[in-house]
Amino acid sequence: MTLTKDTALFKVKPTMHSRRIWLYALIPIAIGLIVSGFVLSASLQAKISRRLEKGWVIPPLEVYSQGIALAENRRLPLTALQSEWARLRYQIDRDFAFGSPEFCNRKTSVRLGPGSTECLWIREPSVVVGFDEQKWIQEIWTEENGWNQRAAQAVYPKLITQFFDGHPILQESTPLGKTPLYCLQAVTAIEDRDFLSHPGVSVTGIARAIYRNVRAGRWAEGGSTITQQLVKNFFLTSRKTIRRKLEEQALAVLLESQLDKDKIFEMYLNVIYMGQAGPYQVRGFASASRSYFNKNVSNLSLPECALLAAVVNSPGRYSPFTSPEAALQRRNLVLAKMTEEGMISKSDELEAVKEPLPQLVDRGQLTSAPYFVKGALREFESLELDTEYGARLYTALDPYVHQKVSEAVEAMLPQIESRIKKPAKDPLQVAVLVVDVMTAEVLSLIGGRSYRSTQFNRALDARRQVGSIIKPFVYLGAMASDTPMTPVLDEPFTWEFGKRKWSPKNYDKKFRGSVPYFFALANSINVPAARVGQKIGLDSIHDTLIKAGFKEPIPVFPALTLGALEATPSDVTQAALTLARLGESERLHSLREVRGVSGESLYRYIPTSEPTFSAIQTSVLVGMMKQSFELGTAQGARFMGIDGAFAGKTGTTSDSKDNWFMGFDQRLLVVVWVGYDDNTPTGLTGASAALPLWSAIVRPLQDEIRPTDFNWPAGVELKRLSRYSILQEFPDLDKIEGPAELIFSRQSY
Repeated sequence: MTLTKDTALFKVKPTMHSRRIWLYALIPIAIGLIVSGFVLSASLQAKISRRLEKGWVIPPLEVYSQGIALAENRRLPLTALQSEWARLRYQIDRDFAFGSPEFCNRKTSVRLGPGSTECLWIREPSVVVGFDEQKWIQEIWTEENGWNQRAAQAVYPKLITQFFDGHPILQESTPLGKTPLYCLQAVTAIEDRDFLSHPGVSVTGIARAIYRNVRAGRWAEGGSTITQQLVKNFFLTSRKTIRRKLEEQALAVLLESQLDKDKIFEMYLNVIYMGQAGPYQVRGFASASRSYFNKNVSNLSLPECALLAAVVNSPGRYSPFTSPEAALQRRNLVLAKMTEEGMISKSDELEAVKEPLPQLVDRGQLTSAPYFVKGALREFESLELDTEYGARLYTALDPYVHQKVSEAVEAMLPQIESRIKKPAKDPLQVAVLVVDVMTAEVLSLIGGRSYRSTQFNRALDARRQVGSIIKPFVYLGAMASDTPMTPVLDEPFTWEFGKRKWSPKNYDKKFRGSVPYFFALANSINVPAARVGQKIGLDSIHDTLIKAGFKEPIPVFPALTLGALEATPSDVTQAALTLARLGESERLHSLREVRGVSGESLYRYIPTSEPTFSAIQTSVLVGMMKQSFELGTAQGARFMGIDGAFAGKTGTTSDSKDNWFMGFDQRLLVVVWVGYDDNTPTGLTGASAALPLWSAIVRPLQDEIRPTDFNWPAGVELKRLSRYSILQEFPDLDKIEGPAELIFSRQSY
């Protein structure tokens, strides 16, 4: 046959030889397809195997507060304990009991001291608490390798939040049997009515999806089964492509060949995305039940189950809080589908559609400490622990203390801001740290006014000028040879430093002649502080600051004596803690312990306290700092209800951009910073901006902590100096109020 230009090649009748050519050409293609199929199948099977090995719901990082704090010289938190016992359904005498010291001795063999007139026994955890008639805790015993006495103990730790893959989530795994039947029926009715019969992929579902996509003229529906949605959550992206859809279907079939329907459905209900609660992803029906209705999933009603099934399709589109009309329509569609499938009666449906949608519930403590959690996670990451399968972080967060701090910030910041004559465009910001002096644990941390507005953690990361808050560390170096009554001139002078000259000035532009150290420090007078700094030397001040807890760089020039140094509120707190512990250093920390999901301990904080400064010299300094509340810049705290044995120091930069107050007693250290992020001057001082907030925080806390003076070391003596005796040595201080209680080294006075 002769081919011409008018002859179509594919119309020529093929010969046997041409058939063989095509057959040979198809063989490698067929082999390639078969090999590719095996490779793909093996790859998908490997994905399934790895997931089954690890478990479907990989435990997240769970962060806990310390729960209810018990500590010596703190009131017994009876109301909080009773509330927790009621929640846990504890029974008196079986799970806890009150009685005489003899009762606890018979119960546990613990012998309480003479100060304990009453006792509390708790079965789990095993704790005995001795307290007096005013409910002040005298002693605490715990059963850990035998009964041992402890200064503090926390019970019933509370879950604050969870993190998965670095993202905050709310997830609570629940067995299928604990989920109401209505919820199971609602999900299958709207998402996958053939779930019990298909092998992972529903042909009828795909057909319906194709029909609707053609009618819509776009990819409007994927026809995914519950099994497909589950594998998509774990193995694939949400991009709507043909390849992703084919992989999804293959994985679904493979999964159904290895797991039964109950297990697949249980995993689906535990991991499916159900919306947001602030910054937290809500995963699974159990967490969604708490987020949307504030109740346990086992207590959900028919309309509530229908709403959750409605939300599954698109949590953003069908949120009852942001899109109530769409949510209501979708919920009622779910109810109609359930009636259509014979799952509920028509009367059930009509009754259910009358139910209103839920109102937004307060997440409460679960999302109330984001800045603290951020700091605790940073501390956890520095440990470099292997937590591939999740972990539980037990922190020192004290819920009661943190609540009082949050309330004080919310109430006081607007008042402080209202006194600023030229406010910045952005809100006035704040940082607060509350620390247990005895343990160095951070009980509360606020890193800004609103975490929703800005996640920048000012408590840990904002380097601000410290101002006069540095002065105690200047005077500390002089306490080796001087006393609180050592005179220092408050007169103009010039400090020559290299080829430069520096002349410090007082904030009020006044000079007072010869003044004692304690008066100069309590009133934060600049010139005496600079003179003391010149006397002891800048290198000595630098070393003191480093030892106390400040970090480099620290500029070594004369203005350092008045606070020309940038530091974070956390650095200031670390340094202040060394003073509060009378010269003994201990690292600030938020984490108490890290455990694996099976309860094994992966990390526990071990105290590393060591003497950094002389206890005698530091005690003399702290005695001087106590006078800030009596005759110095912190006197206003007394008018705000502060009556404890506190020592403190205000801090104000020369341009009033930063306002500080640090104050502490034997049990509690609180550091407050107030200012603008953009360095706009506030026109206020530490006494008018930071001190009122500090007082609002401490006032309710001091009622829960027994007011006691510092546990002064041997080698010092408390002296009560009358106004007359002070004026004899310093006649120019005619306006001084007395008396003054000061600490002196026995060797120097």
